[in-house]
Amino acid sequence: MLAIERQEKIMFKLKQQKQATIEELCELTVASLSTLRRDLNDLEAEGKLRRVHGGAELVQELSKEPSLFEKSSKNIQAKEKIAEKAIRKIKNGDVIYLDAGSTTGFLTEKINQSSLKITIVTNSITHLLSIRNPNSTVYILGGQQKRTTDAVVGSQALLQLSSYHFNVAFLGANAYDEKIGAMTPDQEEAAVKTLAIKQSQKSFLLLDSSKISQTSFVKFASPDEVRLLTEREGNK
Repeated sequence: MLAIERQEKIMFKLKQQKQATIEELCELTVASLSTLRRDLNDLEAEGKLRRVHGGAELVQELSKEPSLFEKSSKNIQAKEKIAEKAIRKIKNGDVIYLDAGSTTGFLTEKINQSSLKITIVTNSITHLLSIRNPNSTVYILGGQQKRTTDAVVGSQALLQLSSYHFNVAFLGANAYDEKIGAMTPDQEEAAVKTLAIKQSQKSFLLLDSSKISQTSFVKFASPDEVRLLTEREGNK
């Protein structure tokens, strides 16, 4: 196999799952360890990937925002597990904030399947249309629609949000680092997330593990401001 073919296979794999081990890539490319290391060095020099202990990870543009459709089709099983954990954080009578995003979207179906009597405020047009629980009262923030993620953002959304108070907020993120905190590519979405956390008694970050130890453009929460819910064992 030619070097360019091996490198195309490596990049396709990383675009699918963000990270890969040396063993996975050797098997994928049918290459020796020394050959694979040369390929990884070449791709790292081009800024396409980053070498990490035991493998490689995709280098992402910090300001790039995948569409809601793209995000919804990835890591489905992980997001299901996270939603199952999140629904257990809600009690009857709670007022909750439900952030825009694909992982928080899985929580809407759990709400539909429950008998919870709650009030929901969201900045997601998709979530508004998805929630069918007859016991739920749903409010959507007013403002400007961001078409990529179907989120409502802007000064009007912030003004309305500042008058609300929540028992719990459920938020999504594009990246999380244990030293930096939670991040997103968009400044306007970050402003809404930050204010939602401020207005909530407690806030949970719903995050599949592929986004952990990643970075993005704008920080919206420090690690001590949100509780992490992932598909991994240990956070319940």
